[in-house]
Amino acid sequence: MQNKALTWVVIFALLIALMLVVGFASGSPLQGIMWIVFVAIGAVVIFIIYYATSENKAWEVGTRQVVYMALGAALYGLLSVITNTIPMPSVSQVTLRPAVVIPIFFGYLFGPVVGFFSGAVGNILGDFLSGWGVYPAWDMGNGLMGFVPGLVLLFADKKRSLNTLTIVTVALLGIFAGLVFLNPEVIGPWTGEIEHFGFWAWAAIIAGVLVLAGRFLLERFDLDVAAAEVWGALGVIVGIGFAAIADIWINGYSVMTAIVGEFMPAAVPNILNMSILLPILLVAYFAVARRTGR
Repeated sequence: MQNKALTWVVIFALLIALMLVVGFASGSPLQGIMWIVFVAIGAVVIFIIYYATSENKAWEVGTRQVVYMALGAALYGLLSVITNTIPMPSVSQVTLRPAVVIPIFFGYLFGPVVGFFSGAVGNILGDFLSGWGVYPAWDMGNGLMGFVPGLVLLFADKKRSLNTLTIVTVALLGIFAGLVFLNPEVIGPWTGEIEHFGFWAWAAIIAGVLVLAGRFLLERFDLDVAAAEVWGALGVIVGIGFAAIADIWINGYSVMTAIVGEFMPAAVPNILNMSILLPILLVAYFAVARRTGR
């Protein structure tokens, strides 16, 4: 147990060091304490889940997992750069990012440690290469996006909790869509102008339908692929939700600005991309694994 806890200590030490180095290297060193607060909050949440389930093999990290951590982070960072030039309508620097499938894929297959590292370090790398600097709350959010799907390994029976997770995930998307329908306009915090985001409500409904359809249709083909759809969507909601909530304190957004103008533009495209790309990656991976006998 101590070795596993030490792994998390090393990961967070490395993560903070990278944030500081990238901040100085990009000419925008981290200031204030709020970034520290939210990195600490994310770390506490992870440690609570870890200590509650520390005996589970899902937390084991060996040479194989370290290799996957490095590979996942590199792939996510490099692939993110390609589409970071395609902005999504939002109040902040939200871009189209199909590469989010990478930390979700690595987390679901290889565990929460691999998923977290792939998402957090990969996001730091991608933002740095894009010339954006470093955004600790979003790095943590991307880490959680890979962490949550990895929690599936804590369950011996993947199907047992799948119906409940499906209901929760689709219900959350429905609630957020409802909030946007009720409050489609927010004042842009940087422009001071009223900005309309009502279309994200319809996009969220489409995302919910895709997740729901994927969960039940793909189950006939492969339970693992079906479960990944739900866990991946939940990972996006938790991870992007964490980052958007943090911006209420970090950037001074109102609650509705954070939800309507930032969370929805970031989370919904991520779920749509994940819903399409994750099954493709998993089917290909399982086919190769069966062929090689691994």
